[in-house]
Amino acid sequence: MRHAYLHRILKTSAVLAVIVLSSCATPPYVDSRREAGQKAPIGPSTADMPAICYSSHGAGRAAAAKLADSECAKTARTAKFDHEDSWACTIKTPTRAFFRCVAKP
Repeated sequence: MRHAYLHRILKTSAVLAVIVLSSCATPPYVDSRREAGQKAPIGPSTADMPAICYSSHGAGRAAAAKLADSECAKTARTAKFDHEDSWACTIKTPTRAFFRCVAKP
């Protein structure tokens, strides 16, 4: 009897933890990590193909596309969605979308 009660408490705690973590919306960001003291990025993002980490909650891909557009605008281009990877970034922003910087129409 006690084992079932503890199991139920653990299960409820896990569900609550997932709800709390998912409710903390993290804005999208460019995945351009660097090693300490180094100038060259080690993340997958480049000037020609920005990699944007985002969460499907809230604005989601629209916010990621807006950030990619601002990255491509640095080289007078616009962003075009290419592909995405699931669970490639952090738990709060699990999706990594890749955009190609193309000439403005």
